[in-house]
Order: sequence, then structure tokens, then C-alpha cells
Amino acid sequence: MPASNTPGTIYSGYTVRESVRIRRACLKVSFEGRVEVVVPRGFDHRRIPAIVHHHQTWLDATLKRMALRSHDMENHHVNGSMTTNALPETIVLPAIAETWHVTYMAMDKPRVTLAINPENTQLTLRGNIHDAALCKAALRRWLVRKAQQHLASWLEQLSHEKNLPFKQVQIRSQKMRWGSCNRQKKINLNCKLLFLPAALVQCVLVHELCHTVHMNHSSRFWALMEKKQPDYTILDAQLRKIRHCVPGWMEKT
Repeated sequence: MPASNTPGTIYSGYTVRESVRIRRACLKVSFEGRVEVVVPRGFDHRRIPAIVHHHQTWLDATLKRMALRSHDMENHHVNGSMTTNALPETIVLPAIAETWHVTYMAMDKPRVTLAINPENTQLTLRGNIHDAALCKAALRRWLVRKAQQHLASWLEQLSHEKNLPFKQVQIRSQKMRWGSCNRQKKINLNCKLLFLPAALVQCVLVHELCHTVHMNHSSRFWALMEKKQPDYTILDAQLRKIRHCVPGWMEKT
């Protein structure tokens, strides 16, 4: 049987939806404050009011938090754009030309889980979403996986094009460095590179590949860099001023 959901049925104050993916009833609260009761297929709907009543304290508290959070999000807007430390509604990744939309759904759970819909480029965080630290951690984990998916193959491609072989690549979430390379030709790349324009990312990748030949910033290194990336001086100057592209929610507090 396909894992599909039946259309929602409107009740007073909340929506009921049947799903074949769950085994017991659960309550969800969207970022906009909409309450949804999700029940297994064939569930006795006469039991639903009692379930809602049983979770009324949690619902009231969650709706209040959502209202306060919505107010805070509005107050974070400065000159038409949100400050970088607020939880994002949209994540723009210029390096790979992708824009992801983020929605938040409160559930009576202590953790936060993240669901990914690649077709709609949609991320949905469910659970204890009033805990901003949990939400940010889930998004950071997703970004690391995203970077592993794209940056490793990008580095491999450039390695062949530039004839600069390396041994291994690892993706991390570093605070200061875009990348590094050791004497064993193992390269570390920062997942935050996805927030940069593609041309700057390539400059960083070529820079680290050049370190597989020269483990310093000597004149020979820069000569090799100029050979492999002729416009590196312009790009390097831009890299020194680009930290503002990384949103505040990416930084651990």
C-alpha cells in the first residue's frame, strides 16, 4: 500500500488527518499556529476530542510560545531582511544554486527531527521547536551532510582538472578556516562554503589542492596558485570580506 495520506477533516479548532505512516495518534502545531491531529488509518475519530483534551496544557503552552516566537521573528527584521541569528525560514546556498524553505512544526516530543523533501526543496523541523538550540543543531547537521554530498565531488573534479591529487577529504563546521591541508594530502573543508558564491568556493578548493604540493605560502605556492587559478588575487580579496554571508544560526553558542 502506498504511503499516502487522506485529506484532512476540519474539527473545531484543529484539523484531523489520517496517515498510514504512524501507529498512534499525535498532535502537531505549525509555525503559523495551526493544530493538527494525525491518526492511523481507520482510527476511531470519536476518541480524538479526549486526546486533544488530554494534551490541552501542552497545546496552550506551545501555541503561546509560537505566538511569542512569531512576534520575535517580526522584530528581527531590519531594513526588510532578518538578522542572521534568527531561525531561518529560507536557506540560500549560492555555491550550488539551491534555495531551501524551512517550516517548523511543534510536537509533544523532547527532540527535534528534520524531514527533507528534495522535490520541493523543503525542510521541516518537528518536535520541540521552541528550543532554538535544538533547531539550529539539526540544521547544522543537515548542512554538513549537504556539503559532504557536493564539496567532495567538486574537489575530486578540480583535482583531475588541475592535476593536483589528494588523499582524502573531510567536511567539518569550522569557525574560522574555510579549509586546510596536511602533509598527508588530507584536506578539510568547511561546510559553510555552501553560503559563498561558486567562484569563491572554487578558489578555496584550488588553494587547498595547491597545498598538496607546497605546504606553505611561499612564492612557489603563489606561483602555482596563479597557474591553476589565474584570477585568485581578486577572489582572495573577496574571501577576506565575505564572512557576513554565513548566517548566525550556523555558529555554536
